[in-house]
Amino acid sequence: MAIFFLCFSCVLLLVSFVFFLRKIKENKRCSNLPPNPPRLPIIGNLHQLAGLPHRCIHHLSIKYGPVVLLHLGSVPTVVISSSEAAEQVLKLHDLVCCSRPKTVATGKLSYGFKDIGLAQYGEYWREMRKLVVIELFSLKKVRSFRKIREEEVGLMVKKVSESALQQSPVDLNNTFFSLTASIICRVALGQNFNESGFFIGKGRLEELLNELVLVLGGFTCSDLFPCGGLGRFLDWLFGGHNRINKVFEELDAFYQHVIDDHLKHEAHAGKKAMDSQADIAALLLGMMDKQGDKDYLKLSIDNIKGVITVVEVEDVRERPPERLFATDRFPCERVNVYLAVDRVLWATDVLDETQIGDVLNGTPGMTKLMGS
Repeated sequence: MAIFFLCFSCVLLLVSFVFFLRKIKENKRCSNLPPNPPRLPIIGNLHQLAGLPHRCIHHLSIKYGPVVLLHLGSVPTVVISSSEAAEQVLKLHDLVCCSRPKTVATGKLSYGFKDIGLAQYGEYWREMRKLVVIELFSLKKVRSFRKIREEEVGLMVKKVSESALQQSPVDLNNTFFSLTASIICRVALGQNFNESGFFIGKGRLEELLNELVLVLGGFTCSDLFPCGGLGRFLDWLFGGHNRINKVFEELDAFYQHVIDDHLKHEAHAGKKAMDSQADIAALLLGMMDKQGDKDYLKLSIDNIKGVITVVEVEDVRERPPERLFATDRFPCERVNVYLAVDRVLWATDVLDETQIGDVLNGTPGMTKLMGS
């Protein structure tokens, strides 16, 4: 028994000595790191982010400066909290910092980073960006969507006018979501969001897209503790991946339904009719059929689904009502904008898209309002 305790003590002493030497070596190697708050074992600085993360980080930046090193579990993370530091990161060192972090949710919902928004910087991202800019969102293609935008905005104005005549309240969140979702569904999917027989209900689609944004912006235990199996065990224990899988399966079924509809339309009407469709899904399917063996970028169904996901996420992230209510912070600039729009509206019955841009860009204080 005495020999056992002696051996155990020697092993423990040896491990402690190795750990101590490793710690000294890390400190010498990492002496140029940003200031970091004291952290706890295992969880790091997670306990200091309880509550609203942006406010917690703001309080930490006041104490430790605009560049702070936080340990989210076992993952070291540098947080930037000033415009000057952000310029250094996003402009001068853009190539080093341009790739978004890989998480369980982003990997799953982007079909293995096969989209453009979450793909890692490299040759694949450059080819995908070239395809999106030239083929999908060129000036000519964006102008071809103008009729869709005008029709949907006209329908929204008609509904608001009817509510005004009946003196009934208008839910701006629901109204603007219906507008943007209708435009996105017609532009990206070639399907009318408001038609009966749509694959998924409007209420459920709104819930699903909001869940998608929340899931993409969150972390699982596997993200915070990637080594040693602790994160995977905690996710298995608490069902950390269940919500991600549920959102993915429902969205994937929706995308597959849209793609199957396009393929059926191609089978019945021919490829020329397919090529004449203006929506993004049809364009991507057409490019997938035409790609050759020498093409670097090999489009697949997963690539198409990933691009559609990016379009929908950007749709949900924009919140026009929040922008409208934020104008209360700048009443003088708000009055200038209202007067400028009124002057143009009194002079014409229909306000053109280009006129809207000219009015907003030429109005003093508009930049402050849009950045609020």
